[in-house]
Amino acid sequence: MRKFTLSLGIVLFSFLALTSCGSEKLIETSGHESAMATPKTGTGEAAPGGGTYLNEPIPTEVLSLPLVDQNGKSFTLESLKGQTVVITNFLTSCQEICPMTSANMRDVGDAIATAKAAGKIKVLEITVDAKRDVPSRLLAYQNLFATKNWVLAGGTETDLAKLWDYFGAPAMKEEFSEEDKASNPPDWQTGEPVSYDMMHADLVIIVDDKSTWRWLDLGAPNVGSAKIPEKLKSYLSADGLKNLEKPEGSSWKVKAIYSALMDITGIHLAN
Repeated sequence: MRKFTLSLGIVLFSFLALTSCGSEKLIETSGHESAMATPKTGTGEAAPGGGTYLNEPIPTEVLSLPLVDQNGKSFTLESLKGQTVVITNFLTSCQEICPMTSANMRDVGDAIATAKAAGKIKVLEITVDAKRDVPSRLLAYQNLFATKNWVLAGGTETDLAKLWDYFGAPAMKEEFSEEDKASNPPDWQTGEPVSYDMMHADLVIIVDDKSTWRWLDLGAPNVGSAKIPEKLKSYLSADGLKNLEKPEGSSWKVKAIYSALMDITGIHLAN
């Protein structure tokens, strides 16, 4: 599994090795200057259910970045003000981590729907792969999960880079060798060899209804007994299958999100 170190602008999390999509490689990116401001309050305050509480108002230039969802509808984080938003990063071509991320986010979305809280809490996966993850592909990916209770979003390469740079998780493109193309499973949608990967730290965050960044958890997702679509399971690489069975290092579960949402919104979601 590829891992790399990020400078997040948060003292507690500086120089952490985070999991990402790809091969087994440690890449130092601590020299990358994230635009994320150091949180002024709540820095390093451990959340009882996992993760860390923050209290950082998101700047207008980030809130106003244009995004487009799986149905081709344009929106911004600013337009979601008034709702609490659970956000994570992913890409539909990932063969190691992201299918599990999406399974967890699906389950959070389903729990929100069951609690009849969809008008108060939104679940949002934002891609790091602007080139491939256009609305039609995002929709096809979501259709594999047979539920519509969360949103998948993309945007331009520039806008996505700005967004994930702010949240301390810039992505980096890595072209696959011919050997890698031949050995990795073909793309789940096209059946063609996958030509590149986007290295990225794995994280999940919560932004409250006032557009303040309130919570962060780092690491690969742990799906527990939750199922991922068979088409995506067969698309996983050997490392991806290992991550599915036993995530390495730091990992997050949906119950950590439920706990944080309870503290932030007062809404109880089933574990």
